[in-house]
Order: sequence, then C-alpha cells, then structure tokens
Amino acid sequence: MQQVVNKASELLAGLDRGESLPSSWYTDPEMTEQEIHKIFRKSWQYVGPIQRLRNVGDFITGYVGGIPVVVVRNENGLQGFVNVCRHRRHEVMKDCGNAKILQCRYHAWTYDLCGDLKAAPRSDREPNFSVADYPLLPIKVETLGPWVFANADENSKSLDTYFGPLLGIIAESGIDLDSLELWSRDEWDARANWKTMLENYLECYHCPVAHPGFSAAIDVDQDSYKLTAYEWFSSQVGYVRQSALEGNAKVKTYDAKGAVTQAQYHLLWPNFTININPGFPNLSVDVWLPNGPNTAKGFSEQYFAPGVNKDWAEELIHFNTEVGLEDDILTNSVQLGLMGGTPSVGRFLTNSEHLCIHFQKLVVNAMCD
Repeated sequence: MQQVVNKASELLAGLDRGESLPSSWYTDPEMTEQEIHKIFRKSWQYVGPIQRLRNVGDFITGYVGGIPVVVVRNENGLQGFVNVCRHRRHEVMKDCGNAKILQCRYHAWTYDLCGDLKAAPRSDREPNFSVADYPLLPIKVETLGPWVFANADENSKSLDTYFGPLLGIIAESGIDLDSLELWSRDEWDARANWKTMLENYLECYHCPVAHPGFSAAIDVDQDSYKLTAYEWFSSQVGYVRQSALEGNAKVKTYDAKGAVTQAQYHLLWPNFTININPGFPNLSVDVWLPNGPNTAKGFSEQYFAPGVNKDWAEELIHFNTEVGLEDDILTNSVQLGLMGGTPSVGRFLTNSEHLCIHFQKLVVNAMCD
C-alpha cells in the first residue's frame, strides 16, 4: 500500500489524461481489504428505508464496512448501534421488525431500546461486573429523504453535506420521495469487482451497443443524455424517446407514458445508486459491496407510488432486470480482462466517461488519505 500512496499524484494526473487505474486495483486481495477500512468504514452506508422505522421499537439491520449495525426507533427518535453483543460478539438483532428489547439469542444478554445493558444472566455472581459498563456501542445514523444511512467514522461530515442537493434534482423528475412505497427487496451476487460494476453504471457510451431495449426507450445520444459530476455524487439525466411514447420503437420496451418524463441515474459515493425511469412514479436503489477482489454482492429495492398497476410494475421490473443481465455480461468480461493483467491500464474517453474518471479519483483520494 505504501507504493500506492507514493503514486497518488501520478495516478490522479493519469486520470486527467484519461488513463484508468491499474488492473491490480481490481484484483489484488490486499486492495479490497484496504477498501473496507478506508472507503466503506469512512463513508455513509445505506441500511434501509425509514418506512420500516415508523413506530417505537421498530428496527432494521445492516452492515457498514462489515460492521453489523442496528437502527432502532426509541422514545428519542432514531438511534444506531453496533449490532454486536458486548459478551461474545454475537449479532444481537436479525433482519427487521419490532421489539420491546434488544436481546442477544446466544446467552440472552438484554439491552433496552437506548442500547443500555439491562440484564446478563448469572452476572450477579460475577465479581467486579456492572451492567452499566457494557452498553451497545453507538454508531452515527442520519436520513436522506426516505432512506436511513449509518457511518462508522465519528469524524465524518453530515449526510446532508454530501448529498443534500440531490433531493432537488430528484424532485425535478416528478418523483415525490415521501409518497413512494417499498415494493420488493432482493439480494444478488456478481462475478466482477464492485468498482468494475459501478464504472459500467456511470456511463451510457455502451448503451447503443449493449442495451437495445433501454436505448429504444431513453434518448442516449451524447448531446441529449447529460452526465454531471458533483463533489460526492454523480448524475445521469435522459428523456424518454417520442417513438417509445407513441409505441413505435424499433425494439419492444415497457410502457413509458406517465407523470415521470425524466430518466435519472445517480451514484452516491461510494456504492449507493438511485434509478428513476419514465412512466408511472417509480424508483429503485442498489447497494454494491465487495465480496473479495473479483466478485461483488449487494441488494436492490424497488419503490412505486401508491396505486401502481401490478402488471405495469412487473413489466418495468422485468425491463430493469434485462438491462442488469446485459450489464452483467459486460462486467464479467471486463473482470476477466482485469484478472489477466494485460494491458494494466485502460484509456477512457474523457467526454463520454468523465463520471468514471471522477469516481476513480474519489477512490484514489480515499485510499491514499
């Protein structure tokens, strides 16, 4: 890693010229291990939707750079904890739900909704033991619109500092975030590095070649499809093609007529993406996580406004799934090329792939900080 740090300025200069990061950044196990600590444990990580935390006792669980976390609504509002028992470090809560107490299923150490240890069986016979000494460890929790994030870095800036302006951009699409309802949540695995997948997400240069259905629905021409890099997030905005609205597209697409006329695709550093398609109000999110250097894992959530037609919702989900499978073919192949290690460095087109360059600069700065 020291060699990487010493080369940071050289890597950033290369990115300005359109030269990509070396392939070892996508295949070296040590690099992936460092990413966990330097990126994922120092950034805001999505845990779940706030609609699952409406009542006192509601809780959701997730991970921040591999650290188990639980977010609970108590009498004081939302509070986050490291979801690890202070006894033998078993995870305290699983999945999501409502509970009056937070109780570990290993030895029944029991915490209240504020994280204070209230009972530890047999501890009354233990010398020099006080339940007051072993509360659950706190972790920072904040919300962005309808989503709950956690951060393991006590010194991190607020979530709004990073992503606040994004809410106004989303509103321009015609989406009312507060009206959306969670439709489904699914986990997935992939055969590519998490960065490989997100760099594919960040450009539509490949869309006319690899996504005929998507390109028939959305105008992906270079002068129409706008890519904008902000400090901590990147946005892509496009519009539905008139031929798709009229049902005259050369390739069959979903029915894109509706209140939402903008397509929006956003990456929030480092690994949370938001997708809005034209048509009835809809939105999906994805979380992308490393699973070793050459594979990734994550989960997707699909949201719709109330009153969505079930057939239309399933048609859009099928459309998005097809696009995702087309992307998987691409990123699996890229990962094989990266694993080969030759050539070590690729070449971006700076006018079409500048969001990829921006993302890679954020990676370099985080890893070399």
